[in-house]
Amino acid sequence: MALTRSQKIGLVVIFSSIAIGMLGTIGSIFGSFEALETAENAGIGGVGDSIRNALLFSAGGIVGAVVGTSMLIFGRTKRKSGGEGI
Repeated sequence: MALTRSQKIGLVVIFSSIAIGMLGTIGSIFGSFEALETAENAGIGGVGDSIRNALLFSAGGIVGAVVGTSMLIFGRTKRKSGGEGI
């Protein structure tokens, strides 16, 4: 069974959103560790922005994967009515 155009786009959305979400999360977590390293006595204020960015990237990756999965599942073309029985 060949994939439709919207299903192919769904696959691209799934893989790209997962990759962007993971890279953004990892980069933000590294940023928070660097903030902790530079400010030895840092509280939540020093790392709060990096943790917020990590959570946003994670949520964006999840939302993108859900959108791509729904495009993959529901992206079928309409069947032509050729008089065939269901």
